[in-house]
Amino acid sequence: MSNDFIYKRSLTIVYGDMALEPYSTVDCESPDRVWTILSHVRDLADFVEPVPCPMADLLLCHTESLIASVKRDGLVFQAAASAAGGAIQAAERALVGPAFALVRPPGHHAGRAFNGGFCFFNNIAVALKKLLASGAVRSALIVDIDLHYGNGTDDIFNDDNRVTFRNISASERTEFFHDLDEALADAARYDIVGCSAGFDTYIRDWGNLLFTEDFRRIGAMLASSNAHFFSVLEGGYYIEDLGKNVRAYLEGIRSGCS
Repeated sequence: MSNDFIYKRSLTIVYGDMALEPYSTVDCESPDRVWTILSHVRDLADFVEPVPCPMADLLLCHTESLIASVKRDGLVFQAAASAAGGAIQAAERALVGPAFALVRPPGHHAGRAFNGGFCFFNNIAVALKKLLASGAVRSALIVDIDLHYGNGTDDIFNDDNRVTFRNISASERTEFFHDLDEALADAARYDIVGCSAGFDTYIRDWGNLLFTEDFRRIGAMLASSNAHFFSVLEGGYYIEDLGKNVRAYLEGIRSGCS
């Protein structure tokens, strides 16, 4: 069996029980989000446990004072460090096959010296800074499909010419797919593509825009754009359908790699 065949058939989900901890945050960013996703995707992939992100890797993106502020709540810090570590593992796995970091808290609203929007550390940014620092990759594209702008990711990479950040912000479904297609037009030239995967654009969620089958299409578009692709969970708060939406997305990734 060739390595290419192994890549095309293998999907990794990085998940640990720390994502189910009831740390202090807003009610909508609850452990139920991860639990419902987990219950829908157990049969889709190989699962690996996240390793907490070490301080040295957090410092690639965040100031000491920001990290110290998160540390004031021990459970929040443990969960946030686990989420960032899970994103690192997903990015590393992406060098040999597609990967999804099923983590919480989310991260794309955390910048170098600030956080907010239910985020503490910027998971996808830490992951890519780690790969860049180690020399595993020399360039990266981040595509953010969450309803809300990834202001933290923009803050971290706005002066780093190795990383291109593209946020999909659309008010209509057709516009969304047009913008995503444009964002991925040159994706193959990057060493790796990462997606801040938010599901709050769903028709019954805050965004009131996309349907379940749209997430399947999105996953396929992203996965087929570059051989080295990973995603990190961001938003998505309509819990009744969140699991099936993430499953559709992951099935799209698998089809995009075939």
